Amino acid sequence: MYSDTSNIKFTIYSALAFVLLGLGISLQIKAAIGQSMFNAFALTLSDTFNLKIGTILNIINLLFFTSYLIIRRTRLNYTDIVQVIATIANGYVINFFVYYVFSNLTIEIYIYKIIIFLIGLALSSINLGIILAIGIVKFPLESLCLIIGDILKKKLSTIRMSFDIIFLINTLGITFISGNTLYIREGTIISFILLSNLLGISYTFFKKQLTKE
Repeated sequence: MYSDTSNIKFTIYSALAFVLLGLGISLQIKAAIGQSMFNAFALTLSDTFNLKIGTILNIINLLFFTSYLIIRRTRLNYTDIVQVIATIANGYVINFFVYYVFSNLTIEIYIYKIIIFLIGLALSSINLGIILAIGIVKFPLESLCLIIGDILKKKLSTIRMSFDIIFLINTLGITFISGNTLYIREGTIISFILLSNLLGISYTFFKKQLTKE
């Protein structure tokens, strides 16, 4: 794997990437033109239960992580602990940006909303690619999808898309019942088109850079 010096360096890189990932997600939220399926579901729950978005994301991710551990049937290891700490920290980072740094930010002009959303999407996609390329931290949902895929002999993309469909159905259902804001909008379509492509480019580029280290 990596040497001790490299581990420290890549841990710092991962931490910085997590902050920028949180910033990117926060900008997408403040743009208010819709979110990715997962974030739309989280925001819908945030409105329904009157909890901060980062807190809801932490709860959902901990549920995913618990499900992953139950299916995996092995004890906690160092990587698991790092995953939990990083995931919870990311929730707090998002809360910090959304409710403190950008608390007074209101974007009225639609084209500016689009620009802010695209900047946020680029930031989150690129830095997610960096985090995945470094490989120190994994995300609970992706870990859960991988282990379910292994059991069912299905591709990761197939399992991940199944979760997105579940998020979509639940988001629409809860919104219909509660009458809260609908977060499935044009931003959702933009995310669907660009997210995987930007993530793939970022991951491939930084993975190649890391092999040169």
